[in-house]
Amino acid sequence: MRIIAGQRRGHKFDGPKGSSTRPTSDLVRESIFNILGVLVEDRLVVDLFAGTGALGLEALSRGAARTLFIEQNRDNVALIHRNLTTLRFEERGQVRLTDAYRWARAYQPVHDEPLIVLLDPPYREYEDRPQKVNQMLRQLVEKLPPGSAIALESRSNSLDADILPDPESWDIRRYGGTQIAIRIVAERDGQNPSAALESEREPSPPTRAEE
Repeated sequence: MRIIAGQRRGHKFDGPKGSSTRPTSDLVRESIFNILGVLVEDRLVVDLFAGTGALGLEALSRGAARTLFIEQNRDNVALIHRNLTTLRFEERGQVRLTDAYRWARAYQPVHDEPLIVLLDPPYREYEDRPQKVNQMLRQLVEKLPPGSAIALESRSNSLDADILPDPESWDIRRYGGTQIAIRIVAERDGQNPSAALESEREPSPPTRAEE
């Protein structure tokens, strides 16, 4: 696996062993960060269901101040630590061995600074526990400081009203067999999430057209 852009562009890091962990593809990872653009810079990023840490590591390379990796698998936690060392991001990354749902329930903001939350749950979570995913997203929307962003990845056609609270408030896009949904929390002055993203994001490369 490799970092796509930023300070560590092109640097490689370890992927998972076996098939129990599904890393975000390069195309989808690139698309998420092209949409978020400068919103990531100098922010705290939380990588829920972190797996290999690919999303959080990419955020660090693109200028995030710090990344908190939330992962419940001990082997993956060890893998994230190794990848932080490989990429020389040890001082800007923290890894917690805990469940993502538990973290979202317990989370309370300590200040009003916006942050970025990246979620790439196992796809079976959408099928087996849609209400639990919906509840977690609702908790994040209610508790994150204004201006924070949530970015969610799923199998195509999984992101509907059963999963997304207030689905009209999410910017939903499809890339082949994958969907991503992004929401800016607590927009002010009636600005909608899509407008905020259009004003902040970097332009996507012309060769990376949406399907």
